[in-house]
Amino acid sequence: MDGIKPLAPVIPVFLLIAIGFFFARWKKISLEPLTEIMVYLGAPCLVFTSLAAKPLFAADIAVILVGALGIIGGVGLLIRLYAVMFRFRSPGFSLPVLFMNAGNMGIPLALFAFGEPGLQRATLFYVIMASLQYSLGVYLLSGKGGWREILRLPLIYATLLGLFFNLAQIRIPDPLFQPFWLLGYSVIPLMLVSLGYRLHDIKSLTWGHSFGGALIRIFGGLAAAYLTVNVFGIQGVNRQVILLYGSLPSAAVNFVLTEKYSQDPALAASIILLGTFLSFVTIPLVFWLIL
Repeated sequence: MDGIKPLAPVIPVFLLIAIGFFFARWKKISLEPLTEIMVYLGAPCLVFTSLAAKPLFAADIAVILVGALGIIGGVGLLIRLYAVMFRFRSPGFSLPVLFMNAGNMGIPLALFAFGEPGLQRATLFYVIMASLQYSLGVYLLSGKGGWREILRLPLIYATLLGLFFNLAQIRIPDPLFQPFWLLGYSVIPLMLVSLGYRLHDIKSLTWGHSFGGALIRIFGGLAAAYLTVNVFGIQGVNRQVILLYGSLPSAAVNFVLTEKYSQDPALAASIILLGTFLSFVTIPLVFWLIL
């Protein structure tokens, strides 16, 4: 039975991704209304309820921030070394390599593997990465600051409110809390199904630097996470979540952003697709190491 343990969090996640992928082969729909519901209602409710529900210490918040910045810094250094070695630079390469799938894949995996404490840390990680993606990421793509985008993210306000309720030890009555909890948890399967649907829609692929990008994202990210948790002596569920997030493939939203700013979207799509399929093997191995 111990050999099945690393697969337990992975099987439901990849099954739901597969459902979305094959659903896209059967029926074409617009994901835009669903995405709007997830971004403006579901995800903020998930963030708020996960942060407000269970005790969380300020030290945990600081540790997750250190972990996120350690991964970004380590992977950023590897991107720079790759550029020097191969004389290749492209925002369509840098963005998907820097930013992992912190939401659609990371949150469900952390919940299924580590329970409610894992979900708390994962939602914090998700907010940090979303903030960096729509600020630093937009700057990489456009050469202009995207800092105002952060203030448009409802996740930021849900995070601040959830942390306030948590640290102030304010308990929300169940009849008021449960509707927000239900709406938040409904997003988890929708995230995975929509990810599978988007992966099916990726048509244009390039193979040159795609493998290099996918490998840096997964193995370079894991190495950066491992170095961070050991340098700072991070233990427990914080360590497990940081290591998991370091090893995640790229997020599908990176393709949307590179397409919006016309920065080699085919390369970004290839890195996302290859990394996601590679993660079918690497994520069970990561769980085998950390569980």
